Amino acid sequence: MAGYLILSKLEVRMAYDGTSALRQAAEHRPRVVLLDFNLPDMSGIQLAKQLRAILPDAAFIMMSAHIDGLSERTLQEIGMAAFVNKPVPLGPLRKAVLMLVASPRLGRDGPKHGEKSWFSTGLGGRRR
Repeated sequence: MAGYLILSKLEVRMAYDGTSALRQAAEHRPRVVLLDFNLPDMSGIQLAKQLRAILPDAAFIMMSAHIDGLSERTLQEIGMAAFVNKPVPLGPLRKAVLMLVASPRLGRDGPKHGEKSWFSTGLGGRRR
């Protein structure tokens, strides 16, 4: 996934756990953050809440193959731009990241309640 995004001339940093992600976010200040729901040291939701404090204007994309009890409302409260099912379709993911990087409306400024969003249009398919 990182290699595919790098081909689009995007600067990509990877972290393999939440603690590393927090350090990298504070150092590099990304505009778009891709988060896995299941991490070795915390959940993607816990990480997203901590990252939101560091990166109030960043766009977040959550991805997972297995989620239990995660509601769309929780994702929207954190300001998640999109949820993507694994396996992640690389073409649509790249398109979404490029759109978010170019967008002046990042962070919590996404669709309002009832508006169409990537949640309802299904980037990557429906959540299970």
